[in-house]
Amino acid sequence: MIYYLGNSINLGWDKFFIAISSSSDTTPQFLLTALVFIILYLFNKKVEAICCVFNIGVTGFTNLILKNTIKRNRPTGIWLMESDGYSFPSGHSSISTAIGIVLIYIIFKRIKNKKIAYFMSGFIVIYLILVGISRVYVGVHYPGDVFGGWIIAGMWSYITIVVYKFCMKKGLNKYLDKHFTIKFKMFKSK
Repeated sequence: MIYYLGNSINLGWDKFFIAISSSSDTTPQFLLTALVFIILYLFNKKVEAICCVFNIGVTGFTNLILKNTIKRNRPTGIWLMESDGYSFPSGHSSISTAIGIVLIYIIFKRIKNKKIAYFMSGFIVIYLILVGISRVYVGVHYPGDVFGGWIIAGMWSYITIVVYKFCMKKGLNKYLDKHFTIKFKMFKSK
């Protein structure tokens, strides 16, 4: 009886971490990035939208270059889910963290109620930690791969935020608003 109880608890953890890991696959990451870009662009936050996509894109590109340069093999043993390519750095961890840092930055910039901002940001941070743990738990990464992904995302996110602030200071947002604003004419009266 104790064996079956222990096995069912383990199966529950397996399903939980597989679900977390799958939620940070390429398709959900791409859809979330596109959604954030579209929302920011439509609310005339074009510089934020461009910086968001830049941050995620350059993090992914750096990740790809490092994987193909270092060529670290994935851990051997039983994997709970399939994964291809090299191990270092963890793409799931790096891209999810790049998206998460962008969202946290936007949350603190836009939400006036700091309690809500901290709650939302805390939820994102917990999710990002769970993504990293899940990649090790399902057996496709070493802990160092996850830490490497987090460091890459943190580095590029910091650089992107500095560039964003510089662009805002130089008035790039006004230029983009003048030349690249979408005007909806369906509500225009005749």
